[in-house]
Amino acid sequence: MKKAIISCAVFEPYLKILLNNRDDIQSVVFLEVKQHNHPEQLAILLQQDIDRISDVDEILVMYGLCGNAILPLKSNSIPIRLLKVHDCGMVLAGSRKRYKELFAHRLSQSYSCVAYDVLESSENYRMSLEYLRIKQEYGEDNAEYILETLHKPKNETTVFFDFGLKEDQEFLKKNIGRPLEIVSGGWQMMQDFIDGKDNDAVVLKEDEELFAIYDLDEVFVSREK
Repeated sequence: MKKAIISCAVFEPYLKILLNNRDDIQSVVFLEVKQHNHPEQLAILLQQDIDRISDVDEILVMYGLCGNAILPLKSNSIPIRLLKVHDCGMVLAGSRKRYKELFAHRLSQSYSCVAYDVLESSENYRMSLEYLRIKQEYGEDNAEYILETLHKPKNETTVFFDFGLKEDQEFLKKNIGRPLEIVSGGWQMMQDFIDGKDNDAVVLKEDEELFAIYDLDEVFVSREK
């Protein structure tokens, strides 16, 4: 099966390893992490890249809800497979189960990895499930108010996903003294998604649209238009 991948650059250091010597991946496009700052624009960029792809059996989009950026996406004959996650944290954790163990009791907790650290913690929070739930139920103004009044200051402890790469070690050396909770990164969700073994993925077909659920398990679904 021929595949094309459109991915957030947060996964670039890891995909370079996982995609080595694979002949089923026809193309890989990475979009800058900072595109998360503008979900509406990110949705446009993703759709443009999707529309450019042809001659493959499926398109893998390695994004979560990410501020609802994926919800407007449309399939133009080629099925689109998406990670069923609200942001990159679950993928970096390696599984839904491990993510819940790390974050279910602190959904607004900031996290980082070597690529993701370019985002300010407030932007990290805007992609969190907690923020999206509040925005969906009470509106963006109220969600922003809660961000401003309750979001932790920049000296909060940040969970750092360490994959044991050279880049990780360089990051940790540069950030000695910063309050970090270092946890091991997980490869399994990325590997299973690329291999098509992730039974949890959402497939978007030509006659379907995406609909957000905003929980830790369903997250979002595809349904007929």
